[in-house]
Amino acid sequence: MLLGLSQSLFEAAMYIFVLQWPPAITKTLSKAFAATTAAGVAAVAPATPYGKIFSCFMASCLLGSTIFSQLSNLSIPTETSTAGMLSIATLAMGTAAFVAKGTSTATPFALLVGAFFAFEACVGLYFPSIGTLRSKYLPDSHRTVIMNLFGIPLNALVVGVFLSIERLGVGGALGVSTGALALATASMWKLKSLVGKDEKGASPA
Repeated sequence: MLLGLSQSLFEAAMYIFVLQWPPAITKTLSKAFAATTAAGVAAVAPATPYGKIFSCFMASCLLGSTIFSQLSNLSIPTETSTAGMLSIATLAMGTAAFVAKGTSTATPFALLVGAFFAFEACVGLYFPSIGTLRSKYLPDSHRTVIMNLFGIPLNALVVGVFLSIERLGVGGALGVSTGALALATASMWKLKSLVGKDEKGASPA
Protein backbone atom coordinates (compact mmCIF):
# COMPACT_ATOMS: atom_id res chain seq x y z
CA MET A 1 0.00 0.00 0.00
CA LEU A 2 2.73 2.46 0.96
CA LEU A 3 4.81 1.67 -2.11
CA GLY A 4 1.78 1.93 -4.40
CA LEU A 5 0.80 5.29 -2.89
CA SER A 6 4.33 6.63 -3.33
CA GLN A 7 4.39 5.61 -6.98
CA SER A 8 0.88 6.85 -7.73
CA LEU A 9 1.35 10.25 -6.09
CA PHE A 10 4.82 10.88 -7.52
CA GLU A 11 3.78 10.03 -11.06
CA ALA A 12 0.65 12.16 -10.76
CA ALA A 13 2.84 15.09 -9.73
CA MET A 14 5.21 14.32 -12.61
CA TYR A 15 2.42 14.29 -15.22
CA ILE A 16 1.04 17.59 -13.92
CA PHE A 17 4.55 19.05 -14.10
CA VAL A 18 5.03 17.83 -17.69
CA LEU A 19 2.10 19.92 -18.91
CA GLN A 20 2.65 22.92 -16.64
CA TRP A 21 6.35 23.67 -16.96
CA PRO A 22 6.07 25.45 -20.36
CA PRO A 23 3.45 28.02 -19.24
CA ALA A 24 5.22 28.42 -15.88
CA ILE A 25 8.53 29.29 -17.53
CA THR A 26 6.93 31.56 -20.14
CA LYS A 27 4.97 33.43 -17.45
CA THR A 28 8.00 33.90 -15.21
CA LEU A 29 10.23 34.94 -18.12
CA SER A 30 7.68 37.59 -19.08
CA LYS A 31 7.66 38.87 -15.50
CA ALA A 32 11.44 39.12 -15.48
CA PHE A 33 11.44 41.29 -18.60
CA ALA A 34 8.51 43.33 -17.27
CA ALA A 35 10.62 44.14 -14.22
CA THR A 36 13.46 45.29 -16.48
CA THR A 37 11.10 47.53 -18.44
CA ALA A 38 9.65 48.98 -15.22
CA ALA A 39 13.18 49.89 -14.14
CA GLY A 40 13.47 52.15 -17.20
CA VAL A 41 15.38 49.82 -19.48
CA ALA A 42 13.60 48.86 -22.69
CA ALA A 43 13.39 45.09 -22.96
CA VAL A 44 11.42 42.64 -25.05
CA ALA A 45 10.89 39.13 -23.73
CA PRO A 46 12.53 36.64 -26.09
CA ALA A 47 10.84 33.48 -27.29
CA THR A 48 11.01 30.81 -24.61
CA PRO A 49 13.81 28.34 -25.53
CA TYR A 50 11.73 25.21 -24.93
CA GLY A 51 14.16 22.94 -26.80
CA LYS A 52 17.19 23.99 -24.76
CA ILE A 53 15.27 23.75 -21.50
CA PHE A 54 13.97 20.28 -22.37
CA SER A 55 17.50 19.18 -23.25
CA CYS A 56 18.66 20.35 -19.83
CA PHE A 57 15.78 18.41 -18.27
CA MET A 58 17.01 15.24 -19.97
CA ALA A 59 20.56 15.91 -18.76
CA SER A 60 19.17 16.34 -15.24
CA CYS A 61 17.37 12.99 -15.54
CA LEU A 62 20.63 11.35 -16.60
CA LEU A 63 22.33 12.89 -13.58
CA GLY A 64 19.64 11.44 -11.33
CA SER A 65 20.10 7.96 -12.79
CA THR A 66 23.86 8.25 -12.30
CA ILE A 67 23.34 9.26 -8.68
CA PHE A 68 21.20 6.14 -8.14
CA SER A 69 24.02 3.96 -9.42
CA GLN A 70 26.49 5.65 -7.09
CA LEU A 71 24.17 5.27 -4.09
CA SER A 72 23.69 1.60 -4.90
CA ASN A 73 27.47 1.12 -5.06
CA LEU A 74 27.69 2.65 -1.58
CA SER A 75 25.15 0.04 -0.35
CA ILE A 76 22.69 2.71 0.75
CA PRO A 77 19.23 1.09 1.15
CA THR A 78 16.90 1.98 -1.70
CA GLU A 79 14.17 2.89 0.80
CA THR A 80 16.48 5.51 2.32
CA SER A 81 17.63 7.02 -0.98
CA THR A 82 14.07 7.08 -2.34
CA ALA A 83 12.72 8.79 0.77
CA GLY A 84 15.47 11.40 0.52
CA MET A 85 14.81 11.87 -3.20
CA LEU A 86 11.09 12.41 -2.57
CA SER A 87 11.89 14.99 0.11
CA ILE A 88 14.08 16.93 -2.34
CA ALA A 89 11.41 16.63 -5.06
CA THR A 90 8.79 18.06 -2.69
CA LEU A 91 11.04 21.00 -1.80
CA ALA A 92 11.85 21.66 -5.46
CA MET A 93 8.21 21.54 -6.57
CA GLY A 94 7.13 23.70 -3.64
CA THR A 95 9.71 26.30 -4.67
CA ALA A 96 8.49 26.19 -8.26
CA ALA A 97 4.86 26.55 -7.15
CA PHE A 98 5.76 29.56 -4.97
CA VAL A 99 7.61 31.27 -7.82
CA ALA A 100 4.91 30.50 -10.42
CA LYS A 101 2.14 31.71 -8.12
CA GLY A 102 3.88 34.95 -7.22
CA THR A 103 2.55 38.19 -8.62
CA SER A 104 5.74 40.21 -8.20
CA THR A 105 7.56 41.22 -11.39
CA ALA A 106 10.81 40.69 -9.49
CA THR A 107 10.25 36.91 -9.38
CA PRO A 108 13.63 35.22 -9.90
CA PHE A 109 13.53 33.29 -13.16
CA ALA A 110 16.68 31.33 -12.29
CA LEU A 111 15.03 30.05 -9.10
CA LEU A 112 12.14 28.52 -11.05
CA VAL A 113 14.42 26.89 -13.62
CA GLY A 114 16.74 25.58 -10.91
CA ALA A 115 13.79 24.05 -9.05
CA PHE A 116 12.61 22.35 -12.25
CA PHE A 117 16.10 20.98 -12.93
CA ALA A 118 16.27 19.60 -9.37
CA PHE A 119 12.89 17.93 -9.81
CA GLU A 120 13.96 16.37 -13.10
CA ALA A 121 17.07 14.97 -11.41
CA CYS A 122 14.70 13.39 -8.88
CA VAL A 123 12.69 11.92 -11.77
CA GLY A 124 15.87 10.34 -13.10
CA LEU A 125 16.54 8.80 -9.70
CA TYR A 126 12.91 7.77 -9.23
CA PHE A 127 12.53 5.24 -12.05
CA PRO A 128 15.37 2.87 -11.11
CA SER A 129 14.45 3.30 -7.44
CA ILE A 130 10.79 2.41 -7.85
CA GLY A 131 11.67 -0.50 -10.13
CA THR A 132 13.98 -1.89 -7.46
CA LEU A 133 11.36 -1.50 -4.74
CA ARG A 134 8.62 -3.09 -6.86
CA SER A 135 10.77 -6.15 -7.49
CA LYS A 136 11.49 -6.34 -3.76
CA TYR A 137 7.96 -5.99 -2.35
CA LEU A 138 5.50 -6.99 -5.07
CA PRO A 139 5.19 -10.63 -6.20
CA ASP A 140 5.60 -11.16 -9.94
CA SER A 141 2.22 -12.87 -10.21
CA HIS A 142 0.31 -9.85 -8.88
CA ARG A 143 2.57 -6.90 -9.74
CA THR A 144 0.78 -5.77 -12.91
CA VAL A 145 -2.67 -5.91 -11.32
CA ILE A 146 -1.55 -4.02 -8.22
CA MET A 147 0.13 -1.27 -10.23
CA ASN A 148 -2.92 -0.92 -12.48
CA LEU A 149 -5.12 -0.46 -9.41
CA PHE A 150 -2.89 2.35 -8.18
CA GLY A 151 -3.16 3.91 -11.63
CA ILE A 152 -6.77 4.80 -10.78
CA PRO A 153 -6.01 7.48 -8.15
CA LEU A 154 -3.07 8.66 -10.30
CA ASN A 155 -5.31 9.36 -13.30
CA ALA A 156 -8.11 10.75 -11.12
CA LEU A 157 -5.74 13.33 -9.62
CA VAL A 158 -4.26 14.37 -12.95
CA VAL A 159 -7.65 14.66 -14.68
CA GLY A 160 -9.09 16.53 -11.68
CA VAL A 161 -6.30 19.11 -11.84
CA PHE A 162 -6.72 19.74 -15.55
CA LEU A 163 -10.48 20.00 -15.30
CA SER A 164 -9.91 22.71 -12.68
CA ILE A 165 -6.92 24.39 -14.33
CA GLU A 166 -8.76 27.66 -14.97
CA ARG A 167 -9.42 28.07 -11.27
CA LEU A 168 -6.08 26.70 -10.10
CA GLY A 169 -3.80 28.42 -12.58
CA VAL A 170 -0.21 27.30 -13.14
CA GLY A 171 0.86 28.02 -9.58
CA GLY A 172 -2.14 26.17 -8.16
CA ALA A 173 -1.50 23.10 -10.33
CA LEU A 174 2.13 22.99 -9.19
CA GLY A 175 0.87 23.43 -5.64
CA VAL A 176 -1.27 20.30 -6.03
CA SER A 177 1.84 18.51 -7.31
CA THR A 178 3.67 19.64 -4.19
CA GLY A 179 0.93 18.24 -1.96
CA ALA A 180 1.01 14.91 -3.82
CA LEU A 181 4.79 14.74 -3.46
CA ALA A 182 4.55 15.51 0.26
CA LEU A 183 2.14 12.58 0.73
CA ALA A 184 4.42 10.33 -1.35
CA THR A 185 7.34 11.37 0.84
CA ALA A 186 5.42 10.57 4.02
CA SER A 187 4.46 7.15 2.62
CA MET A 188 8.06 6.31 1.73
CA TRP A 189 9.43 7.40 5.11
CA LYS A 190 6.76 5.24 6.74
CA LEU A 191 7.80 2.29 4.56
CA LYS A 192 11.43 2.86 5.52
CA SER A 193 10.43 2.92 9.19
CA LEU A 194 8.48 -0.34 8.93
CA VAL A 195 11.30 -2.07 7.07
CA GLY A 196 13.77 -0.92 9.70
CA LYS A 197 11.60 -2.35 12.48
CA ASP A 198 11.24 -5.66 10.62
CA GLU A 199 15.00 -5.92 10.14
CA LYS A 200 15.62 -5.22 13.83
CA GLY A 201 13.02 -7.80 14.82
CA ALA A 202 14.56 -10.40 12.55
CA SER A 203 18.13 -9.84 13.77
CA PRO A 204 19.50 -12.37 16.27
CA ALA A 205 19.52 -11.38 19.93
